[in-house]
Amino acid sequence: MSYTKFSKEVNKWLKANGLPCYGTAYDSPEVTKARLDAWMCGSKTMLRKWISERRYRELISCAHGGWYQDDVIFEPLAEHFVDNHLFDELRFLCERSIRFSVEDMLSVIKSEKEEHGALDIETIRGIDVPSYVAGCSYSRLGEIAKHRKRALDQLTRYTGYLEQIHGPAEYLEQVKRLQDSVADLTTKAKNLKPFRFRLAAER
Repeated sequence: MSYTKFSKEVNKWLKANGLPCYGTAYDSPEVTKARLDAWMCGSKTMLRKWISERRYRELISCAHGGWYQDDVIFEPLAEHFVDNHLFDELRFLCERSIRFSVEDMLSVIKSEKEEHGALDIETIRGIDVPSYVAGCSYSRLGEIAKHRKRALDQLTRYTGYLEQIHGPAEYLEQVKRLQDSVADLTTKAKNLKPFRFRLAAER
């Protein structure tokens, strides 16, 4: 719902400024690029507007929806939360994607162990994830490596935000412990319990 609202406001802004907002499969590469550039400009403009209006919950919902690359909404929003010391909002924004990545990894690990009885950790660590993702073949170990890398990248980014915002030391240590357990593939589902924070209901 928030993404729909956001998109409508971007389209409204594009129309008001005489910029392209719709395309077809027959558009030339140049026309398509111009439309995408305009959409990006509109998205960044609307992001700044919604931030100024403190529409944080809606923006977090947009970021969680996965419709935009992280550098369009997620990262600018996280940086705003850091700059303004909005720890609860930062936590709510970041925890969800980390939890989902770790849960995806654990799900594939469970299937691998059910079939083979053990996990080949060294093989997983040695997988070149970009090459695996670019290929056409599927393997459980490749999937584990993919989810592991994504979770580690997200955790590294999050710890950076927490250090900048001077987040609670005990919580930062919890995040780092999760990061270590993901790195060495010893994570358990119970390790995710501290990472289910939700913002208090608005009054």
